[in-house]
Amino acid sequence: MNNINVVREVDPSARISPNVVLGDHCVIGPDVTIGPSTTVGKHVTITGHTSIGSGNIIGDGCVFGVEPQDLKYDGSPTLLIIGHHNRFGENVSAHIGTEFGGYLTRIGDYNVFGDYTHIAHDCFVDDHTTIHSRAMLAGHIHICNGVAIHEDSGVHHFVTIGRHAMIGARTPVRRDVPPYTHFCGDRGLETPSVRGVHAEGITSAGLNETEQKELRRALADLFEDETALQTKIEQLVNLGVEGEVEHLCQFCQNSLQGVYGRYRERYRGQLPPEAENYLTREQLAEARRALP
Repeated sequence: MNNINVVREVDPSARISPNVVLGDHCVIGPDVTIGPSTTVGKHVTITGHTSIGSGNIIGDGCVFGVEPQDLKYDGSPTLLIIGHHNRFGENVSAHIGTEFGGYLTRIGDYNVFGDYTHIAHDCFVDDHTTIHSRAMLAGHIHICNGVAIHEDSGVHHFVTIGRHAMIGARTPVRRDVPPYTHFCGDRGLETPSVRGVHAEGITSAGLNETEQKELRRALADLFEDETALQTKIEQLVNLGVEGEVEHLCQFCQNSLQGVYGRYRERYRGQLPPEAENYLTREQLAEARRALP
């Protein structure tokens, strides 16, 4: 029997911790950093200025750090930053950022990405999210802590999905989704909207019984019927709110003030606030020079 040689293309400049496991036929570029105890499957490509933390599991066929599919990208060394203890299924893709849109794409910690999910340029995915198979994130999106996005859903660019919200399967998301809500259409036939409370999200947020009761009451008041939402928010605020209810009201207020119900549209052509948390002073200066 002929010997089969395992082919890997690992650039000698790549910074890979000693106990990283690399599968067969991987391609690792020169500006890649991979932290301890990360497992990389077969036929994985990691290129660009990509930093991957510790304890991640990267499935077969994933592609990380390639150039964004945005014609305005001009070849600068923009970033993809991936945190710790994430699980990526097969054939997940994540792109670096663009010069004008934030300069980086960032994925936090303890997230789960199903097979064939896509994270486009300049997205920010926080912690403890679950994004199911074939869900697609366009550019400039913010996915907050604890979000669940079910299979075959697509999220429009500049959308924010509030913490511990849930997106139903096969749902097109074109506007911001408030925290702790269940957002979906009727089997894809009706315009998607808030259809109720994401009870599991409220439970997983670790709120005490009083906080949960107040949050549920506020969600019912606001979304039992979304007409006159602005007036309802003002009424709640005038009564005096705090904690998660205050956050919910502020989130909804921001979305109402945004373009097409998308708060992050105000950062189109600007650096989003998250960029300043993760870029060095030199990178920030370069990102600002690239802005129109």
